[in-house]
Amino acid sequence: MKVLLIDKFHYRFGGAERAYFDTADVLMAHGHDVAFFAMQHPQNEPTSWSRFFVSQVDYGCDDYTLWQKVRMAARMIWNREAQKKLEALLEEFRPDVAHLHLIYHQLSPSIIWTLAKHRIPMIMTLHDYKHISPNYNLFVRGNVWERAPYHCVGDRCVRDSVVASAVCTLEHYVHAWLGTYAKVNRYIAPSRFLIETSKRHGFTQEIAYVPQPLSPAEFSMPQYPREDYILYIGRLSHEKGVRVLLDAFAASRAPRLIVAGTGPDEDALKAHAQTLPGAARITFAGFVAGAALTELAQKARAVVVPSLWYENAPYALLEALAAGNVVIAAASGGITERIVHGKNGFLYPPRDTQALTRLLDALSDIDDARIRAAARASVANLTHERYYTDLMTVYRDVVHLAKRAI
Repeated sequence: MKVLLIDKFHYRFGGAERAYFDTADVLMAHGHDVAFFAMQHPQNEPTSWSRFFVSQVDYGCDDYTLWQKVRMAARMIWNREAQKKLEALLEEFRPDVAHLHLIYHQLSPSIIWTLAKHRIPMIMTLHDYKHISPNYNLFVRGNVWERAPYHCVGDRCVRDSVVASAVCTLEHYVHAWLGTYAKVNRYIAPSRFLIETSKRHGFTQEIAYVPQPLSPAEFSMPQYPREDYILYIGRLSHEKGVRVLLDAFAASRAPRLIVAGTGPDEDALKAHAQTLPGAARITFAGFVAGAALTELAQKARAVVVPSLWYENAPYALLEALAAGNVVIAAASGGITERIVHGKNGFLYPPRDTQALTRLLDALSDIDDARIRAAARASVANLTHERYYTDLMTVYRDVVHLAKRAI
């Protein structure tokens, strides 16, 4: 089968891109022909398909003229360059199916119309909530935000900006009015929570539950002796709840906290940590990857996932469970599908600093070996083979339905 994989980034920017590349690896390992469509970027992984990639745009940068910003806003809604370059790629590759991941802003949903024009069956993995809201993570200024899309402008739901909120709201309603998302043949999501949330917000398209896989190496990590520190791994941004973890840790008896990651809140979090009692016990390790990250995670007394937003299926959680870590996580979104409190980890109410402090203090009293064994067992089915089987079931189904419709 010839599969076209589409994501706005062709480098490992976040969880969606990991899923994009993992999908490519799984498909190619089973002999399928894979092509890529994305945005140009200096960090992109090499591919012969990059000649079709669209021009680089950074929506987080303010160093653009007013006219450039107007053009960028228009591209968010309808990207003619992306359509033209995708047309050229389709003429050369002629895929049997297209699998979309994150397409918003840099590519735009307009590419769905291009694929539909060529009668290419489409699958789209939902990594966030952009299909139901102008705000992709349903999180605004520190709180979960689930209001109707038309409230976005008044609530400044995107980047706390009226202009950005207006553009994203317009984008949402244009594609809702055009019926763009109805042209995708099948949606898939790695958490049931995202599926149920989509339905609650009126999304009527069929969504199949297909969990993302972990690599074989993550089930056979080297076992390091445990050390007495708590670990956070992930992006340093408000919705990840790192400030709650800092406050809870400062009030606990835990000896050390290591924060591994970077992000927009890094400087603010470091400054806040310096105001806390026992600030010397907190280490910001920066970006850590590869063998160094494996060792850091394996040696941790516990891994904390303190998210405030509706998590989908965070890799930080899945990797910690596969490594046999004791996981303490906020009961938020798809996290509750993976953690059974007291069995393979521990849950606490999001934002509840005192509850998190109590769990950190109770670590010395738990049956460590039992929790770790249950953690590994709880994700043992997230293999490449299972993912491939689930994926091919969806692919073959939409291809079959597309042929019948011709």
